[in-house]
Amino acid sequence: MVPRRMFWLFVPILIILNSGLVCANNSIRELMRASLTSSMPFGKDMGVEIEEYEEHANRLDYDDCGKKFLCLLAGNSDLEWDEKLIIEKYSINPARMDYTSPTVQFNVATQVGKTNPENCENVYSNCISSLKEMQSFLRSQGLSIDIKGKSSDSSLYFLWRQHTDGTEVEQS
Repeated sequence: MVPRRMFWLFVPILIILNSGLVCANNSIRELMRASLTSSMPFGKDMGVEIEEYEEHANRLDYDDCGKKFLCLLAGNSDLEWDEKLIIEKYSINPARMDYTSPTVQFNVATQVGKTNPENCENVYSNCISSLKEMQSFLRSQGLSIDIKGKSSDSSLYFLWRQHTDGTEVEQS
């Protein structure tokens, strides 16, 4: 049994973990990393890395925020370029769905959103974050992709910036 004093030390940590601020951010970021990598001309050569990003997203998504994010986006027709990219990556014809794939739950989430977007909140009720919060999680910091080459490696860094009155301002 945990002594009463020790219990109160862990309460702030539990609040942070249950708020979705830790894992929702990471699973969504890994899904975006896989989507961005897949869309690049060299994406075909990075199948192992893409699969690792997706498997990592699957492990991090215990609160279903990655799935809820995809579900809500799939039911929305007014998407930003990065949102279109991630939805295109995980939208699959149900007849072609691979039920052994680590992405099957993400593929199902996009189908749920496309067929009945109002149902996303009910199906993925473990996630307490709103769409705006999840979008902010994704865009609040940069995202890097490592590219392995034959003679040297490279890194791409994506940084989202917000347009305000015709000028670009970095998001913080």
